[in-house]
Amino acid sequence: MGRETGAGLVSPGLLGEVRAEKTGAAVLAWARDLSLVVDAFEKKRLLAMRLGKLAELTAPEASDGDLELTAQWAAFICLVDDRFDRSGVDVRPEEVTSLFTRLLDVITGGPAGSGGIEQALDDLWRRTAPRMSNEWRERFVADYRDFALAMQEEAADRNDRVRLGLSDYVLRRRRTITALPMADILECTAGAPWPGLPMGGDLMRDLRRAAADVAGWSNDLVSIDEDLREERDNLVIVLSRERGCSLSSARGQVTVMRDDRVRDFHALAASLTAMAVHGTDREGLRRYVAALGSFVAATLHWLGFTHRFDARWAPRPE
Repeated sequence: MGRETGAGLVSPGLLGEVRAEKTGAAVLAWARDLSLVVDAFEKKRLLAMRLGKLAELTAPEASDGDLELTAQWAAFICLVDDRFDRSGVDVRPEEVTSLFTRLLDVITGGPAGSGGIEQALDDLWRRTAPRMSNEWRERFVADYRDFALAMQEEAADRNDRVRLGLSDYVLRRRRTITALPMADILECTAGAPWPGLPMGGDLMRDLRRAAADVAGWSNDLVSIDEDLREERDNLVIVLSRERGCSLSSARGQVTVMRDDRVRDFHALAASLTAMAVHGTDREGLRRYVAALGSFVAATLHWLGFTHRFDARWAPRPE
């Protein structure tokens, strides 16, 4: 049903679109204020990512402020990724280590540097961490530290021209997609904190890994053309190389892998929600599983209409 407002009857779909547009504009203003985007080209590309819509799909029941916070975290993650993937030059491993050392300092009590990326993380962290438990902060730091380590490993392998096999690539992609830190953020902005049930701990971790795999593999299916242009490894490329098949065949096989992983996610979600848990613990578990489910569904949908990987946003000549 629609919602009655001062302007009359407004459908939920239209309200969602309005919120998404408003959130996207807020993300752009935030990124511009922190010098994360500095010219018309970068501003247009950030808007083309449609991160406001991603946030609205991911956390549809969040307040306007938490919707903006979700989208700003997503923008930060994308722009950090772009530091390396879209630089147009080979990235030296020491540059990757230096950046992540500074970023980890921000979330472990150190001072924020003067760079826009560090200032952005400091702003996000100050608006997120105080609302959460010590256990949450420790988990986020651990997840982000593992992401940073995986990015350093990837940079070193690119520098040394090391090519991963399929199984090793799959394990690293789970860590470089930044899905687990984003899942941590949703505990805050979607109001769905980790339930902390000892009996379901292993299933919860498996559910998070499945969500990360779906996000990473789906991303690789969409970004294949960009990755080929930039001579980066990608699940489709790695599978094609290892199995000696065409990219078209590899794309089909990765699609099957991804769809199977989506089914894994839903099976794990069903197992968790069927656990014999009562009262507030049951509701907390339900909210957490539902939030991760929204994240997976939103990611799959968003990758179908985001313009993040369009050729028009290829790195410009220096």
